[in-house]
Amino acid sequence: MPDKNRERYYLDALRAALPEVPKGEATEPEPPDFVLRSERGALGIELTVFHLPTAPGTQSYQERQSLKGRIVRLAERIHHEAGGPPLYVRVFFSAHQALRKQDTLPMARGLAASVLGCRVPRSSLESVEIPWGQRPAFTWGILVHPSVDGRDKLWYPDAGGWVADITPQHVADVLQAKARTAALARSRCDHLWLVIVNDGFGRTAPAEITPEACGAVYDAPFDRVIWLLPSQPPRAIELKVRPAA
Repeated sequence: MPDKNRERYYLDALRAALPEVPKGEATEPEPPDFVLRSERGALGIELTVFHLPTAPGTQSYQERQSLKGRIVRLAERIHHEAGGPPLYVRVFFSAHQALRKQDTLPMARGLAASVLGCRVPRSSLESVEIPWGQRPAFTWGILVHPSVDGRDKLWYPDAGGWVADITPQHVADVLQAKARTAALARSRCDHLWLVIVNDGFGRTAPAEITPEACGAVYDAPFDRVIWLLPSQPPRAIELKVRPAA
């Protein structure tokens, strides 16, 4: 995890969720990401953010969301340059529509044209949903709200609308990948934890760990494996690790 500010945020969330985590100042030997010292010895904490693997032949969540954002931002600019009024516009993309960089401009033009052609709501309490036939085929919905002050505006895409299941195999794959640096990390501390962060507000695909994954027993070269949900309030789920032979 190269973003140290984000790592420190996750460490604070871990401390909030698990009072037994030492509160003192941490060193950052890399690996592990942090070493905390207390009367019980040096505790090493290695952090990793869970990313849902992309199925073969499919587009990654991050790439798709990036393209959605690019299309919507360009559509907003085209709409403004054409004399369209400030609006709040939410665009719902069809899950079956492939998004490609080369299609960004024509998609943005189609989106801007559909908003330019719709009836503008008169009241801040009113919204307009552009109907099928008057919006691009790559969308399954466009909601338009008027600006609250005639100047403010915001166009934004949907965030996917689905939550994937995180299976025991997904967790096992993370543990296998992180095991490669465990020996070096352990040489710098007395106890070593792996903290897998399931950040619903990050740039990862929406996903939730299943009961089966929470209850499985894993092979891993760590003293403890923690599944961390850094939302408010932060929550920590301890995953079961099979004792080393």
